[in-house]
Amino acid sequence: MSKPMISVAGIRGTVGDSFVPEEFLKFTSAYVSTLSNRTIALGADTRPSGDMVRHLVLAGCFATGCHVLDLGICPTPTLGFMVKKLGAGGGIAVTASHNPLDWNALKFYSPEGTLLTAAEMDAVLDRYRSGHFDYQSCRNLGAMEKVKEPLRPHIEKVLGAVDVARIRAARFKVAVDLCNGAGITLLPELLAELGCEVTTVFGDPDKAFERVAEPLVEHLGALGGAVRSNGAAIGFAVDPDADRLALADETGRAIGEERTLVLAARSVLQKRALTNPASPSPLVANLSTTRAMDDVAAEFGTRVERTRIGEAYVVERILSCGSAIGGEGNGGVIYPATHLGRDSATGIALMLEALTVSGKTVSQLNSEVQDYAMVKNKVGIEGKELHRIFVRLCVSFTGVTAFDDTDGLKISFDHSWVHVRASGTEPILRVYAEAPTIAEAKGLADKAMRITQM
Repeated sequence: MSKPMISVAGIRGTVGDSFVPEEFLKFTSAYVSTLSNRTIALGADTRPSGDMVRHLVLAGCFATGCHVLDLGICPTPTLGFMVKKLGAGGGIAVTASHNPLDWNALKFYSPEGTLLTAAEMDAVLDRYRSGHFDYQSCRNLGAMEKVKEPLRPHIEKVLGAVDVARIRAARFKVAVDLCNGAGITLLPELLAELGCEVTTVFGDPDKAFERVAEPLVEHLGALGGAVRSNGAAIGFAVDPDADRLALADETGRAIGEERTLVLAARSVLQKRALTNPASPSPLVANLSTTRAMDDVAAEFGTRVERTRIGEAYVVERILSCGSAIGGEGNGGVIYPATHLGRDSATGIALMLEALTVSGKTVSQLNSEVQDYAMVKNKVGIEGKELHRIFVRLCVSFTGVTAFDDTDGLKISFDHSWVHVRASGTEPILRVYAEAPTIAEAKGLADKAMRITQM
């Protein structure tokens, strides 16, 4: 039996193997035992293990005297938003996000509605390892309360951040691939509020995922077909917990999850330039996010602050540098004006606003920022000594302009880079490379892959 993956992205693993029932109970009890405010919000995605895990979480919460505000099936960004809105002491999202159907996970939230920082997560792990949980007597057990209309505040917050009247007037036709996940509860309603005519792909929460959970280009053929057959202006695709957003242009071509943040960030900086041109906002992105973000920043006279991979690290930097927008190249848009977490609903609203303000198509907007070629590979991590791999990488490449060991090892060149790191969400090494051409990116990635397997 393997072990669960533990990182700032939560505790995750395959149900019945690396993440067995008693572990869900223990991690929940450890988390609640660290809280001073014993009220938490609880939400889940649509995985078949969701009910089992949810009941284990409830048991841990009740045993530690926690009052649970139940949001039911809801996107992870909605859960994070509602933690703060409800004044809860924290939150738990039962979701393995982009991982396959047989995985599940627990994501823990702070009272601010953000994922726990590394230090906060360490406190939970210390309590878990100690085995000492704050279990209560029968007179002090917790209870559950259903939250009425749990999605509405999130929708209203997103609507308040864009020009709704202008978007409604455009009467967009859109297609949305929901992966039969939690986005079903939120995104069709949001799009209807924005005056869109919506075609839904994979929109049945009672079915298993009908495509690979991660919304990569190669998984979005059904979305592209829906865009073309319905004459849609844009296609949207999300993962099962709807924190990641990928786009398809008006021809049905999936343009890559990296472009979501690039186009959303450019739109936000354009809007800010009209109201506050003297103070351009820095952008924030992780080390593996496309260098097109640097091009967008340069266009507006600002910079990109780079962080370790992980939503929690990006949010910390957004707060410390006062960034107007940041995120991750996996389709994770983080817009503080709505919510300090990756949020597909916010990304959708920003993209529709960008189309209305510019009067351009998705493909036209996309062509205005250089689109670099990126290769994303992964290899099993078992038996590999990361330090030795990183040493071999350092001595194997020439023409290097910078080494960055903030998270794994990123090697930069004049116009390209390669990044090798251990994933926090899967038992793998991720090997990413980006360059002006696919041949160059593939050459960098292939060389790094060979070195990892020596």
